[in-house]
Amino acid sequence: MAQRPKKQALLNQVDARSKNKRPTQKKRLSPQQQRALQQQQLQQQAQLAAAQQEEAKPNKTRWIIAAVVLLLIIVFPKPKLITYEKLGLVAQSVYWPGLPGIDPILFDSNLHIRPALERNTLYLCQDERDPDSCQKYQIIEQQGFISAVMRLIFD
Repeated sequence: MAQRPKKQALLNQVDARSKNKRPTQKKRLSPQQQRALQQQQLQQQAQLAAAQQEEAKPNKTRWIIAAVVLLLIIVFPKPKLITYEKLGLVAQSVYWPGLPGIDPILFDSNLHIRPALERNTLYLCQDERDPDSCQKYQIIEQQGFISAVMRLIFD
């Protein structure tokens, strides 16, 4: 005869609940261990705060640098490419209006400049103090910053 296998009973609900309800006891830490744990937590918080500040600093510095560059572009005078002529002789040159305290410059000339751009006139003088050494040129065309930069690069 064949042996009958023993039937095993499944855990009933009462037994399953009793197994899950086993209390888990937390280990109590000594005061030294508590202090060490607190110090570790403080160090981790400090590291997180430092990392956040480091991430914020480059963003601020980028914005500050961008603002300064934009301000410089707006405030400082930009060079112009001017075409001027006298007695049928036409010349083209890059003109920079200068800053307060710095005279205007014509990049391809050693002469001193007295501009009257609103009247389309340019005076080139050999001596700053002597108005008789100046020659009057008629400005035919004024072009912007990009044209001036291209002229400086390609010449």
